[in-house]
Amino acid sequence: MSWDRYNRDRYNRGRRLSGPRGLGELMGATLGTARIAKGVGRARAILAWPGVVGPDIARITRPRTQQGSVLFVDVRDSAAAHHLSMQRHHFLKAMNALLPDAPLSDIRFSVGSVREPVMPPAPAPLPAPDRARARELVQEVSEDLRPAALRAAEAITRSRRWREEQGWRPCPVCGEASQEQPCRACALTLDDPNVRRAARVLIQQPEYLAALPDTLGDSGANAARHLALRRLDEQLELLALECVRSGQEDGYREFLAQQAGVYLALHLRCARSDLKRPDRAHLPERARNVLNAGR
Repeated sequence: MSWDRYNRDRYNRGRRLSGPRGLGELMGATLGTARIAKGVGRARAILAWPGVVGPDIARITRPRTQQGSVLFVDVRDSAAAHHLSMQRHHFLKAMNALLPDAPLSDIRFSVGSVREPVMPPAPAPLPAPDRARARELVQEVSEDLRPAALRAAEAITRSRRWREEQGWRPCPVCGEASQEQPCRACALTLDDPNVRRAARVLIQQPEYLAALPDTLGDSGANAARHLALRRLDEQLELLALECVRSGQEDGYREFLAQQAGVYLALHLRCARSDLKRPDRAHLPERARNVLNAGR
């Protein structure tokens, strides 16, 4: 043996034992050892069955296994099994056209267990849009853009009505129907430090609400108003209890009336000077009863 051939054989032996091997060689060895290749072929035939036969036949059949080149299929009843057996040459042709590398020689149908597929419920149709509300939303849109804006507004109102029909409630901040209370967007806005700072100002100066959209936007102004009203509601509850305990002492009652004015100004989005006695109907029940008692 020549020296070159000796070295070449030695190199090849070392490569087989410890050198790098190609991915195809490794996969072939693995598949051959674990006999996965045949299993993959059988699985492909079983998975392809619903697409080949269509949804109607797939609903009453279930490919159970493949032995060699024969596919065994369970059918719900004997009449269907007999009918499908008479038509199996059509299924064989379609299956072999889809899987030419692993053709089937036969398909055998027998009565077996076939589970009824669970069909998802059909989605409910969207309700009609709230056209009156949609027209309000586009009042300030220019004439040339109004038709497109009106279609978009009608889609928004239709979506809102659909959410309300699903049991969603209006968000206490923005008023949009939401599964979460408040909605996710408003929950993030409520945590904004600037919004919380503005809410503390509103408790003292409710007239400041008109200027907030310029700095915080409409969503931020609504969030600050919501926080202020929630805090005022707690204060009115405590003041009303103190008025009852003290026997309607003038100091407590006067402060209660003052805070009630702030609450109503924010709730009704108006100036305190424009409030009327009937507006007390919008107060929390306990504060309203105390202010109306004996007056």
